[in-house]
Amino acid sequence: MTVPVTPPGGAARGDLALAPRPRADASAADFDAFYQAHYPGTVAAVYALTGDRAEAHDLAQEAYCRAWQRWGELSRYDNPAAWAYRVATNLARSRWRHLRVAAAHLVRQRPDDTAPPDPEHVALVAALRELPADQRQAIVLHHLVDLPVGDVAREMGVPTGTVKSWLSRGRAELAVLLADPQAGRRAPAPEVRRRGEQQRRVRRGALAGAVTAVVAVLALLGLDLFGPRGHQPVPPAESPSPSVTATPSPSGPAVPGPSLPPLGRPVGDDPIGRVDWGSATIGGVPAQQGCASGRLAFRNSGEGYVSGTAYPRTGISPDTVVYGDLTGDGRAEAVLYAYCKKDAEDSLDAEGQLLAVTRDSGGALRALGWVGIRGALFPGFWIAGGVVNVEMHPWHRGPEGHRPGMAYGYRWTGSTFAAADVSAAYPPAFPSGPGRVLDLTPVADRVHCGGLPAPTGPVRPAFDADGIAGGGDRTWTIVRGAPSNGPHLVLLDPAGRPYLLLQISCAPGGTGGAAPGDNLVVFDAAADGWRALATVPIADGEGIGSWRMEPDGRLTVSAAAEVTYTWTGLAFAR
Repeated sequence: MTVPVTPPGGAARGDLALAPRPRADASAADFDAFYQAHYPGTVAAVYALTGDRAEAHDLAQEAYCRAWQRWGELSRYDNPAAWAYRVATNLARSRWRHLRVAAAHLVRQRPDDTAPPDPEHVALVAALRELPADQRQAIVLHHLVDLPVGDVAREMGVPTGTVKSWLSRGRAELAVLLADPQAGRRAPAPEVRRRGEQQRRVRRGALAGAVTAVVAVLALLGLDLFGPRGHQPVPPAESPSPSVTATPSPSGPAVPGPSLPPLGRPVGDDPIGRVDWGSATIGGVPAQQGCASGRLAFRNSGEGYVSGTAYPRTGISPDTVVYGDLTGDGRAEAVLYAYCKKDAEDSLDAEGQLLAVTRDSGGALRALGWVGIRGALFPGFWIAGGVVNVEMHPWHRGPEGHRPGMAYGYRWTGSTFAAADVSAAYPPAFPSGPGRVLDLTPVADRVHCGGLPAPTGPVRPAFDADGIAGGGDRTWTIVRGAPSNGPHLVLLDPAGRPYLLLQISCAPGGTGGAAPGDNLVVFDAAADGWRALATVPIADGEGIGSWRMEPDGRLTVSAAAEVTYTWTGLAFAR
């Protein structure tokens, strides 16, 4: 059945008034008033398309997060609510396309003799739409798809005890939710702005944790629907054999680790290190679809540092730049995050990439070329040994088989950037095996595990291909999160090499169903994988939402509250 809908602000879909108009101050207060006034109408319009109130709230909130990212421009539109409406409805249609594929996949996996749900079952599923996403997913997979609890845990990437807890809480909340069928979950306006800022940082090369609900659902179901496109980096070797050198560990004896080249930075007084990238002019920017190319002068437009007012535009992130010699001439090049915007309504999804820049003989800036897979996320990158190293998360496009701990290398050939194998230096965190061991022994007494005492002896869990290690009295899970969760390879010490940062959940084994403990652990490279150095001091029982690296090298973690930590070389301090 087709349901007619009217966009917020009263404009018909074919007459969205998006022309800029003069407006005074694009302030947070203006946005908050706009959000409060138009959010209910956007939810109603999306609900008419999806028939799912919880998803309508998720998609509307994502649309307003994107609206805040470009509020300086949107606030001058005649009808900015129409822009938010269009983004939300486009997200809804995109989700339905993806979920149709997911549903077909799940139907193929169901046993032929599975009985159809009875009417009471159908009524229960309808009520589940109002539950939080994790509870809803767990109950749907268990009750509607008929997956055992253990399989649900594997699909969602969490311990079995966590799934049992979600199932229990979800059932208990159903009666309350059914008593108020109009109940919704509107996020406060400041939270929407905060999430929008986090997404802006992610898309422009810094680090953040906000993510759209549809990608999270598909990631938990294990589907790679976006598919890799473009030039693929060299995959990691199955059994890397790193060269060995001595690396001291503050928590134990010296641990041999792989020998890594020093990180790149401007050499001496190299002029490229003094460039003001926010007002730079770069020549020879290679052509790409939807991008400005050629000689581009970047200026701050209020919506970022872009190449001009006409479309298509190319933008850059001047606060995230790394340096090193990429051409072998002894002079430094720069690599910075760039993105393309083909028109005023472009959300910037799938439009990010890295741009390498050099100086010609006359001192003018000139682009060498694009680096990485356009449409991936780039939460971290650095130059070492003449190679651009990239932590590259699959998003709309990206590398196949990505796992935390992995980096991808690109080397300048004289005409282009070609993939270079750096897997020996950056092995994936799982599955465990030769060169892929996570040693938690140094921090075993600081790891939260659902009330269990600290384990004794070596703690080196054998993680499977899903990042889960069972056996004994506890279950360990590497929480992968969504693609835009940020970074796993972190430059806590700008003068050193990246460390590995992982969110690790630990729950009591067996059938007790106790809530797991969340931990954020930093590891250093070792000969056989990674060895824990420290944990971020998060209280037992606090869930970890996201983390990001600040431009000054500090780590900000969102748990019960948002706290910023400084790395001392041995531990994290507030």
